[in-house]
Amino acid sequence: MRTRCIVLALATLVPVAGCHQGPGATDLLGRYQQLHEAGDVDGLLALHTRETVFLLPGQDPIRGKEALRGLLEWDATLGARLEFRGIRVEGNTIVVDSIIERSRFFEALGIPEVRYGKGTRFVLEDGLIAETRPANFDDETARRIRQAFDDLLPWLSDNHPDDMARLLPGGKFRYDAESARRWLELLAEWRAANDAGPSGQTSRSRNSTS
Repeated sequence: MRTRCIVLALATLVPVAGCHQGPGATDLLGRYQQLHEAGDVDGLLALHTRETVFLLPGQDPIRGKEALRGLLEWDATLGARLEFRGIRVEGNTIVVDSIIERSRFFEALGIPEVRYGKGTRFVLEDGLIAETRPANFDDETARRIRQAFDDLLPWLSDNHPDDMARLLPGGKFRYDAESARRWLELLAEWRAANDAGPSGQTSRSRNSTS
């Protein structure tokens, strides 16, 4: 159950007046992607309303710009990169068919990129993002993350219980720059301890499938 909640939590940015690709929407997400890649947290926050809400699957809602800062600093610390595919507009909402994300966090898990399914939504208000609803990971991505955490969590519980309690309170991620840095340290230690290969599969999981 804990692993399933973590997979959901990781799933790492309305009246309908017809479906079309709007230049304004393309420009906004292009700017979002550019700022995200540059790690420009203040620039990203400027694209959001003051009371913006970010609804990550499996996590508590992130409400307001200052609360969102922690998530954006997490992404910046991890060098996260986003690729949006298939952008269209439905009324005041931008809908993205799929998102590919790459980051040092997922790379340390042995996953070069993760893919989100269809339907990530950005709800706009006066040209700014008032609500973000990321889609869940696609099935293959969720499977790979679940497999990695099935190995990682027991090791983390045995070797770093205090870190586990701080980084995953109630089984949910704590998003901020300090937590991101600590995750990278722990993941490097875990991979070394378990002789992890490039696939992210630990020696224990390899032995269990041999």
